[in-house]
Amino acid sequence: MKSQHIAAVAAIALGCPSLSLADPLTLDVMLGLERYGRIAIDPSGSVGVFEEKFALSDMPRHDVEAYGADRYAHLYRVEMTAPYRVSPLLAEETGAGYTAGAFSPDGTRLAVFRLKDDLWRLGIVEMATGAVSWTEVAPELGLWGRALEWVSDDVLLVLGTTDGAMPSRLAGPRADQARLLALRAAATMGAPAAVSTGTDRPPPAPDGRRLWRVEAASGHAAAVADGPILDFESSPDGRHVALLLEGPLLPPASQDTASEVRRALSLQIAPVAGGSAVSPPGARAISPNLLSWSPDSSALLVAAVGSERGRLLAISPSGETRDVTPSGVAAALPVDFMGMQSAQAGWVGGAIVMRGRAGATQAWYRINNGDAVAIQGLQPDARLVAQGGSAVLFNDNGEIIRLRETDGPTRLGAASLAASAYGPFGNRGQASPMKADAAFVTDDHGRLCRVPAEVGTAQCVVAARGAAVSWSRGLSLQRGADDETGRLMLVQGAHRTPVWRLNPELDGVTVSEPRLIKGPGDVRGWLYLPAGHPGPPPVIVVPYQGETYAAPPYWMRRDATDLSLAPQLLVAQGYAVLFPDLPPTPEPADGLAHRILAVVDVAADQGLVDPDRVGLWGWSFGAWSSAMSAAQSPRFSAVVGLNGPMNFPSVIGELGTAARLKGGNDLSAASVARWLESGQAAMRSAYWSAPDRYRRNSPFEQADRITAPVLLVIGEYDGMGAQSEQLYGALHRLNRPVALTLLFGEVHGIQNPGNIRLYYDQVVTWFDRYLKDGGPPAAPSSGEPRPR
Repeated sequence: MKSQHIAAVAAIALGCPSLSLADPLTLDVMLGLERYGRIAIDPSGSVGVFEEKFALSDMPRHDVEAYGADRYAHLYRVEMTAPYRVSPLLAEETGAGYTAGAFSPDGTRLAVFRLKDDLWRLGIVEMATGAVSWTEVAPELGLWGRALEWVSDDVLLVLGTTDGAMPSRLAGPRADQARLLALRAAATMGAPAAVSTGTDRPPPAPDGRRLWRVEAASGHAAAVADGPILDFESSPDGRHVALLLEGPLLPPASQDTASEVRRALSLQIAPVAGGSAVSPPGARAISPNLLSWSPDSSALLVAAVGSERGRLLAISPSGETRDVTPSGVAAALPVDFMGMQSAQAGWVGGAIVMRGRAGATQAWYRINNGDAVAIQGLQPDARLVAQGGSAVLFNDNGEIIRLRETDGPTRLGAASLAASAYGPFGNRGQASPMKADAAFVTDDHGRLCRVPAEVGTAQCVVAARGAAVSWSRGLSLQRGADDETGRLMLVQGAHRTPVWRLNPELDGVTVSEPRLIKGPGDVRGWLYLPAGHPGPPPVIVVPYQGETYAAPPYWMRRDATDLSLAPQLLVAQGYAVLFPDLPPTPEPADGLAHRILAVVDVAADQGLVDPDRVGLWGWSFGAWSSAMSAAQSPRFSAVVGLNGPMNFPSVIGELGTAARLKGGNDLSAASVARWLESGQAAMRSAYWSAPDRYRRNSPFEQADRITAPVLLVIGEYDGMGAQSEQLYGALHRLNRPVALTLLFGEVHGIQNPGNIRLYYDQVVTWFDRYLKDGGPPAAPSSGEPRPR
């Protein structure tokens, strides 16, 4: 751990000037970089807490995939009064990682999580003393909505596993390895060893979970409800909790309609203090985005999505259900980025507001006594972001707007963002207020302001977007700007005080600065040049279809820690690196190589790169972008692709090792179909309806046009590993230079330091061989983990 209290860093910097101000960025340095995770200030504004994420080289183990790796952090507290002392939040165990959850409403307690070996547990920290009550509850990760919610200063609700085992998304490859070893052992003994799935058997039941009621002072946990609970929302008075339950996957609307991943989600309401849950009639298929309690806790709004006409239901804590959908208006149900039907509605005093549809027209409506009136001055796609007793706030095209019970919309300023003391939240937080009673704007002076839903005085402080703010003290805690790499800053007015520092070794490291390349039309990209190159260098293009970069890409920052793609390492090896803008097109492969080469040629015309030595390097859909471009032009001299889809007609059958071992692959199959038809691949219909569209967007189908040498790398547990194997087989059959490396234990990215070192050795060697004069010769085929 190389983080330092800022006072010590300052003393070192003053007393010992760096001996070298021009060291290149190296893989050793990147493997040792820490990063900040969650930063929050308690609701009273007295204490800040921040996470210092482990460097990859400091991880105690590497078999918990990315979800688990993100749970290894140290926790610190910052006193929000001078001299702003930083100290460990709690006594930490060796080999354990800690992450921060939500503060209690009064800020006296903080929920935390600990990961050590095979144990994942909830703890509650007393902020005054640092004492921790560790429970036996293994919480869910809250990837959809909530994993935890305080219902009072002394009681919290936690969604967890029923047996204290780690959630499936956290157990990762270790669970898959155990399952594989057990199957192999059974086969060795002559016992049945098989995994079956299919429609001739009932679909597998969703994972069972338990909602716990935890007493904060003692850590005692009692069960509130059991079942396939996906998400929950407690009533404002803390007496009842709405439970969103997972059901079976729903079939596509038709054979030719683009697929979406939709489950039959139902509702229960349970008393928090104990008792039987009720299942309200009519709430058998509801939107996962809408669980909105009225301010007086008398009713819960949900949207029924089981029919073509979305219906809005108001449900009492006892389960009594009223259809409050106004005549002539249906609840609007646009599909969100997760492929789910996303309803929005809320309460304005005793009235309801909803995003609705009347015929082909969408609008926000105010509903009172069954009558609906369209709200003028509010766009149909505005998002409800906060709710008070008699007013709500919307984000309308980047502006915060207040709507009261009887008044029209009032514009309050440009929307901004601040860290929540009550988070973190999952995907539902992108479409639901999650009990927020205020929103944030940037004022005319550039300050961050908290605007309550109820009419009142806005509180403003000098703070960056996304900062944690102590509104009572008028100061903020935030990451440093680009020229303050690794610093945690406490900002009050014009004063900026550094209180913590990560990665001081970066002070002696220089990286290439971005250069914006622009040409006629949409020709645009960010270029990074190596230092001291005698002439125009070879260029590595990092394409990603559908992506544009308003600002320089994150991947090129010197403090970037995701090593699945670290192009600055290629710059340090004498290559230029180019990120071209590739906005969406009617079909993803439309003119892809031409659009990439147009940016290359603009840079070449300026004498910045060698247009005859062009490589392609991509990850995920970027790997597809690279292979597809190589099939469209012979100008590319080498290609490297990590974990990419290569043959769209066969993507529908890709399950991956983990799903194959688990069985019950209905969700995996549906998710792949959704990605292919309605998601990123944008095929827009089933394969059988448009086979030619699938084929012309597949590198495999045009493998005979790929002349560049191709290195393909896949993770053992990636969901599309066989895609690269298919392209490898095609290129091998065509007698083209091609290599394939399988990285064991990896999922979609790369986490293992040993695999990372091997990967970058292969990447650099591959490009050196084909893009540099005098590069290493081609090696014969062997079982060694090196490209041929």
